[in-house]
Amino acid sequence: MFGRKQDGLDLRIREAESLTGLMRSRRPFCFLRMGDMELVYLLSHQNGRTESLEYGDGPLAGTQGVGNPGLGSRHSERLWRAYQGADYVDFHEKNWPNEHLVPRLKLNRLPGTFRNPNKETSLVFMTWTERELKNYCRGRRVGFAGAEARLLQLLSKTSEFKKAAGNYWLEEAEVFFHQARNDGRNLDANLDLVKEDLRSFVTDNRLDTLFLSLGGGAKILGFELSRELGICCFDFGAMTRALTYSGCDGNRVARSPHFPFFFRIPFDVYMDALEKAMPILTPSELLAKAHGQLIVEVMKKEIGWTFASWEYDFSEENRARFKKAYNSYRKHYRRLFDTGPETQKERNNFLHFCGTHGLTTEGRLFMARFRAKEIFRKVIGRN
Repeated sequence: MFGRKQDGLDLRIREAESLTGLMRSRRPFCFLRMGDMELVYLLSHQNGRTESLEYGDGPLAGTQGVGNPGLGSRHSERLWRAYQGADYVDFHEKNWPNEHLVPRLKLNRLPGTFRNPNKETSLVFMTWTERELKNYCRGRRVGFAGAEARLLQLLSKTSEFKKAAGNYWLEEAEVFFHQARNDGRNLDANLDLVKEDLRSFVTDNRLDTLFLSLGGGAKILGFELSRELGICCFDFGAMTRALTYSGCDGNRVARSPHFPFFFRIPFDVYMDALEKAMPILTPSELLAKAHGQLIVEVMKKEIGWTFASWEYDFSEENRARFKKAYNSYRKHYRRLFDTGPETQKERNNFLHFCGTHGLTTEGRLFMARFRAKEIFRKVIGRN
C-alpha cells in the first residue's frame, strides 16, 4: 500500500533536508500532507458532490483498522484553500490510491509554493521525522497538539521512552503539549473552538513551531494559524502515534489503518500512561485499546516506515514480544473480560485473532469451539 522504504530513500533524505531549510528560513510556513481520505474529500468538492462527505466513528474494535479525517462537507472550501496556499504539500503518491487520483485534482497552487517533486520523494514526513526532527527543534519552542498529545507528554518522562527514543526526541528543545479539547469525533462540529484553543496554546507558550495531529482538521487549522500567528505549522499526522508506539488513534477505540514505526515501548509502560492520559475510558474501550496495543507487537515493522493494519510479521522476535505483553495484559486486564456484553464481544474478537494466528492457547481453544459450532450449525441446517 505504501511501497518500500528503500525505493527513493536517497531522494527523500535530500528532500527532507530541503524541507528543513524551508522551515528554518520562512515565516509563516505550513507543511501539509495529502491523505487518501483528504484527496477524496477534495475531489468531491471539485466535482460538487460534497453531500457524501459524512464519516461515522466506526466500530469499537481493537482488532480492526478504522480511520477517517473527522470532517464533514461544511469545511470543504476551507480545506481547498489550505491546500492551494500551503507552502509545501506532499501529495503522497507512494500511497497507491493517491498515485492514481492525484492527477485528477485541479488545485491552483499559489506561486512560490513547493511540493514533493515526484512519487519517490512522497511520504517525506516519515523520513523527516526520522532524520531531521531532533536537529530542527534544537533551541526552539515547539508544541505537539492532538489526540495523543497528553500520552506523548507522559511517555516522554519515562526512562523507557528516553532510552528508546534517544535518536529522535527533543532533549535540547522547549517542548509543550496540548490535548485537543475534542476527542476527534466532534472535530467537525467544533473546528473553530479547537482553533481558538490552539491559538491560545501557541501564544501563551510563544511557540515557534506547532506539530499538529488532528486528521483533516490539521490541514485547515495548520494553514490558517500559520498565517494568522506567523509561525511554522507542520501536519504531523501519524508521527505522534509513531513516537508513542500507539496501535490505536487517540481519538477512537479501534486499530489505526496503518502503523508507522521508530521504536518499541513496553506494553505495561504504554498502558499505564494511556490510563492516566485517558482516565474516562469505559471498560470496553480500555480493553479495545489494550488489544490494539497487543496486536502492534506482531505488526510488520521497519524503522522510519509504515505498513497497513493487515500486514503482519509473526517472526520469533515479534511473537516473543507479544507473549511478554500478553502476560502483562492477562495480569492487569482480566478483571474487564466479563464486565458486560461489549467487553465480551471485544474479548471474543481478540481471541478469534489470536486463534487464527496461533498466538495463544486461549485463542486456539476459542477457535476450536468456534469451528465446532460452525460444523454443528451446518449439520443442523442440512437436517
